[in-house]
Amino acid sequence: MNVAISHEMWGAYPAVRLSSEMVELLTVAEVGARVVSLRDLHRDREWLLGGEPPSEAEATRWSSEDVVFSGRESFGWDECLPSVAVCVDPLDADSPPLRDHGDQWGRAAYLAVDHAAGAVEHTWVAPRWSYRLTRRLSFGDQRTVLASYQLMSLAERPLPILWSQHPVFHLEPGTRLELPGVATAWRTSQLGIELPEETSWPSVRTVHGRWLDLSTVHTALGWAAKLYAQAREPVTAVAQGGARLTIDWDREFAPLLGIWLSYGGWPADSQPREQVALEPTTSAHDDLASAQTAGQERILGPGEERSWWVSMTLS
Repeated sequence: MNVAISHEMWGAYPAVRLSSEMVELLTVAEVGARVVSLRDLHRDREWLLGGEPPSEAEATRWSSEDVVFSGRESFGWDECLPSVAVCVDPLDADSPPLRDHGDQWGRAAYLAVDHAAGAVEHTWVAPRWSYRLTRRLSFGDQRTVLASYQLMSLAERPLPILWSQHPVFHLEPGTRLELPGVATAWRTSQLGIELPEETSWPSVRTVHGRWLDLSTVHTALGWAAKLYAQAREPVTAVAQGGARLTIDWDREFAPLLGIWLSYGGWPADSQPREQVALEPTTSAHDDLASAQTAGQERILGPGEERSWWVSMTLS
């Protein structure tokens, strides 16, 4: 398979473009190894929600320990580990809380380009906990991006972790979210709407008696909600024109799917965002402390190494 790797700039930041004949992506090592573009070349379609490169001051803030993730920062594809939301540090309750959206978000990663294999690797070394995370991006075939992960403990004690992939998509109204076999979802947060904690999928009745079809993408509804589901089969976003994005992943490591629906209800204190995220994850919780309470954390033993994968097929 012919794979092209090129170097360019994304604003003031060096970026790497990885291209097959059908699909290309653009990733930026200095900004959390964020994938800022995932394009179907055959259909000339961009799937990820776009955003502007950060200014120097923003980049400094994005890499800080007390960063707050909000609408300005919510675009592209990032990684979240060992937590998504802020929570108490389970290794030391007297320490500051775990960082919003994890150790990798917005922080520079080490870059390695494998021209022979047609792959790009990014590696993060956590400044707070002793572990190393590597993500390798390559193509499984001309239409499929493969993300292969390797997590290595460098600690002398067990580390509890929660991992979530964090791709934010731009999906037009009318796009269908196909989750085969899913009949139930769990709502963990909401703004501007009142959904029951355990909901049916795709049709759900709000606490005020209104029926909603959660599998159809909407816009300008004034609400946002985060849900989780146990999706045992690949999930697909199907645009009205027929374009498809299918996500599959290693469920032995990450058995859950996070579903973020933001239709103008988030963030509450600034310009609301229209976006959808489909997030393979290890737990049906937004933070590591809640995952531990439910017994859904992953434990990384001293010196242990874990590997898993996610694929995205554009057709």
